[in-house]
Amino acid sequence: MLRDALKKCITVSQDKDRPDFSQFVFTFELVPARASKGKALDDIIRFTEKAAKAKRICALSITDNAGGHPALTPQALGQEIKSLGMAPIIHFSCKDKNRNLIESQLFELDRAGLNTLLVLTGDFPRYGYKGRAKPVFDLDSVLVLSMIEEIKRGLVINSKAPGGGVKLAPMDFYAGCVVSPFKRTFPEQLLQYIKLRKKIQAGAQYVITQMGYDIRKFQETRLVLEKMGLSVPILATVLIPTKRLARIIYKNIIPGCTMPERLLRKMEAWPKSKSLDMRLDMSARLVACLYGLGFQGVHLSGPGLEYEHIAQVIEKAEEYAQNWQDFMEDFLFPEEWGSFIFKRDKESWLNSKEFVEKRPMKRKRPSFSHLLGKAVHHLFFEQGKGLFETARRIVQGCEKRGCISWLTSVEYFFKGILYECQRCGDCYLGELEFLCPQSQCAKKLLNGPCGGSQDGWCEVWGNQKRCLYVRKFQRAGMDVTELLNKQEIFPPRNWALDRQSSWLNYYKGLDHKHITGKAEDED
Repeated sequence: MLRDALKKCITVSQDKDRPDFSQFVFTFELVPARASKGKALDDIIRFTEKAAKAKRICALSITDNAGGHPALTPQALGQEIKSLGMAPIIHFSCKDKNRNLIESQLFELDRAGLNTLLVLTGDFPRYGYKGRAKPVFDLDSVLVLSMIEEIKRGLVINSKAPGGGVKLAPMDFYAGCVVSPFKRTFPEQLLQYIKLRKKIQAGAQYVITQMGYDIRKFQETRLVLEKMGLSVPILATVLIPTKRLARIIYKNIIPGCTMPERLLRKMEAWPKSKSLDMRLDMSARLVACLYGLGFQGVHLSGPGLEYEHIAQVIEKAEEYAQNWQDFMEDFLFPEEWGSFIFKRDKESWLNSKEFVEKRPMKRKRPSFSHLLGKAVHHLFFEQGKGLFETARRIVQGCEKRGCISWLTSVEYFFKGILYECQRCGDCYLGELEFLCPQSQCAKKLLNGPCGGSQDGWCEVWGNQKRCLYVRKFQRAGMDVTELLNKQEIFPPRNWALDRQSSWLNYYKGLDHKHITGKAEDED
């Protein structure tokens, strides 16, 4: 199992500067086809059988509708893989599910003994049956990890629900998360690490990085975890790409994935007859570097690969591991990034432990709606300040007099013009620098960005709209250390409040803020 392999690797690491390569953990990513049978699935089963027999790969991960396209569920394939003697890692994405289905599927996975999960937001739905599917992102990855933690302790059912007030039997999940060190802009990169902290706080027990090829960026993730005082095992993803896939990644077609131009040009110069061997050798050298940098293992992936190819990468990587510094120069692409968190160490060309930026971030010039929102919020919505008590009495008085529909219309008229308000009834404008996540984030995320943005632009809306969280970052202008230590996890939207007045819900303590001391109790 992955849990046992990582635990063993960390235990050995505590006794040695660098454990023997035989303790280095390998996993491999499987991508199910859009079918329930056929050659693609037969190839996966054949790969699994060989991997189970060789016992060098400790687990096989199974993607969940990768790229936003429908495919065989990881649960179905996971049971087959388990029956063949391999430990499956189920990619558990937040997309295409509301919170009830998420909970139900967790019950199903526990029943099937598929308890190792990789929790991620998931790609925005793309091509489906007769058009694009309706996007559903009811919970984000941070909130799913929080739910899993409660389920592990024994979920207590709401007393108002049928059969409520009871505690369910605890379930044994081992849940990890994903982070991308390969963002090209500083705000995007720092936001990835802020969200990583939230994920670990919510219960993530291990981390797998997004794919990439710059070892300084890989190393950055380990240093960030160290700076935040977080100790969890981390695997680095090593994609073994074909030339065709490398070109696709370079064109930013796959959300969240990057390909350095210099590396692509190098790959394109490979002779066709030697292309496979050269891509395997390049990957082995990268694995050796990651071993030398202190990662607990690597997560391998790539199209059209047989188990023999992966065995070759592992064998070569072990050969290269003792002299891994000799290959560092092949995996440093400083021209690609404007997003380093730490200053460069002049001797190693890797990261020092000193932040690039410690002074407050430069703010963008505030808009009228931003300034107005902050002023109104400070005056009427900060408990114990300004006209808070007066405003609360007025709003609750409107409810008593039966004119709350008028108040709701006034509220959403102005908020619609200023903030593209979607009338959710539980307003997060104050926490998100007066940017509405329901209208300005394609996935409607509350606890930080997804991993799909490119150069500050939204994964879904591309060059039409900037990522909401990048815009929030630019408005906030906070110190790097302060941002990395931010830990607040926002609860999910309560759909019972939909279309109601968020002002009334706030003053009555019904929204996510849950304020106390209601005005009607003081009369």
